[in-house]
Amino acid sequence: MASVTFECVTKRFDDFVAVNNLNIEIEDQEFLVFVGPSGCGKTTSLRMLAGLEDVTEGNIYIGERRVNDMSPKDRDIAMVFQSYALYPHMSVYENMAFSLQLQGKSKREIQARVERAAHQMGIEQLLQRKPRELSGGQRQRVAVCRTIVRDPAVFLMDEPLSNLDAKLRVQARTEISKLHRELGATFIYVTHDQVEAMTMGTRIAILNQGVLQQVDTPQNLYNHPQNVFVAGFIGSPAMNFFEGALTGARENLSITTDAFQLKLPLERTVAYLPYRNQPVIFGIRPEDIHDPNYVPPGIKAAHVKAEVCMTEMMGNEVIGYLTTPSHNQFVARVDRRSEMKVGDSVNMIFDMDAFHVFEKQTEQLIT
Repeated sequence: MASVTFECVTKRFDDFVAVNNLNIEIEDQEFLVFVGPSGCGKTTSLRMLAGLEDVTEGNIYIGERRVNDMSPKDRDIAMVFQSYALYPHMSVYENMAFSLQLQGKSKREIQARVERAAHQMGIEQLLQRKPRELSGGQRQRVAVCRTIVRDPAVFLMDEPLSNLDAKLRVQARTEISKLHRELGATFIYVTHDQVEAMTMGTRIAILNQGVLQQVDTPQNLYNHPQNVFVAGFIGSPAMNFFEGALTGARENLSITTDAFQLKLPLERTVAYLPYRNQPVIFGIRPEDIHDPNYVPPGIKAAHVKAEVCMTEMMGNEVIGYLTTPSHNQFVARVDRRSEMKVGDSVNMIFDMDAFHVFEKQTEQLIT
């Protein structure tokens, strides 16, 4: 297995910059997920690593080898595509064995590798079927097995679950995560689905418009987003943002917006003092806003008046869509026992131990 390094990598298509100065080191046996909206450069980054796109500037290394000018077959990688790309005229066994035949492996070794991979993914009974006889989930497993048999240095996966229904995607996420642990291999995975990223990756690299925004563990991305984009991208429903200013003296420093004025905890004011009377963005996640009748113990509670516009009963929680008297809209994830109804006027509880403040101009987190 091997590490992967992107060193000042840029990819241009004529005047369009798809990836801009990407620098990231992916450790041996790591499961790194590239995530971001459509067009952010995540698949282009993967394709450059695979050798399917040329690098305009910079260097890519697999282990100690610079691979910019290597052909894909010499890079010791295996890739699972979104479309699975199975040969329709071949059986599952033949699809899995084909690359090994090209490498000149013996029939005995090919059979051993295919059977071992099929067992790992639970498709032993499908080996003689053709792709048209398989369900979407089964095709996805075959595509993964086809990479396993090659025993590559790096596994690349480009949105391999996007064609599956919701239930199969949950199952497939578990299978791929388990496979990563069993193989002890380096996995690099591309998705636009933040749930996949948060549940599978040991680290996540968030891209936007070709620029790396932040790379960190799922928990750190959630708790310590470095800018407004990351804060809004990670978490579902997304973080609520309110434009305002920091006002008052140190002992009474407050966030003041059109919707509310909330006093900040004294222990958190030191970092914000240099930004008094400057425009900022106040962010708070929906799960840190509570129904006043079901407030968790021990939080620093602040009251915000709002009207309920819509609710969604999710079984384990209620999603509330609310608006303030100044027409600022926000979302709350509240206790499933909540009885909020459309049209109710409520004093929602903001947890003042769990908020973020960003500079308005740069949209960077103030720490």
